[in-house]
Amino acid sequence: MDRFTRAGTVAAIMGGLLLAVGSFLRLLPPHYEHFSDEAVTGPFAVSSALRFAGAILMTWGLLGLYLRQADRAGRLGLVAVIACLANMTLQGGWIFADLFVAPTFAESAPQILNADSPGRLAAAGMAAWLANTSFVLLGVASMRARVLPKACGIALVVAGAVTLVPLPVDGPAYEVIIGIAFAFAGVRAFGLRAPVPLATAQPPA
Repeated sequence: MDRFTRAGTVAAIMGGLLLAVGSFLRLLPPHYEHFSDEAVTGPFAVSSALRFAGAILMTWGLLGLYLRQADRAGRLGLVAVIACLANMTLQGGWIFADLFVAPTFAESAPQILNADSPGRLAAAGMAAWLANTSFVLLGVASMRARVLPKACGIALVVAGAVTLVPLPVDGPAYEVIIGIAFAFAGVRAFGLRAPVPLATAQPPA
């Protein structure tokens, strides 16, 4: 388990970076007027593949970060990691659709991708977007547990809270910020080789 936890910290770093790089590629020109035009391009496929790999590694990274502090993160920590895992399930499914489903829709039903008649698709996207705020819970739980460096918890809070901040940038830029913040959290936790003994402090309620 200790090896799994340590490797999870590396996965957090790599996953965050892959998400950031994959999302950054979508910010590069050319820029498309319609998503259906972008979805069939090679760069979009590469971007989606990187983001998908990043989401998988970030899920492992979440477990690695939580297991380092599980005994002292309390009930809030447990609720937070469950919420984060649910969030990553949504994100992974959404990115999977970008990688494997969107190109087919772009050819047979481009109006769906272009939000001409979004229906449930728009609701699903909004739910997945707001679910990113679960990182805030884990960040707060981490700071209360005082096992990982405080900067690690702050980075997780930033990764979650940025989705609620209106920025004058495109959607992929948000994922770049989330990925970098998550990777930074992994970097700050990397030097911690073993959990702090439970006897040194009482777990928060």
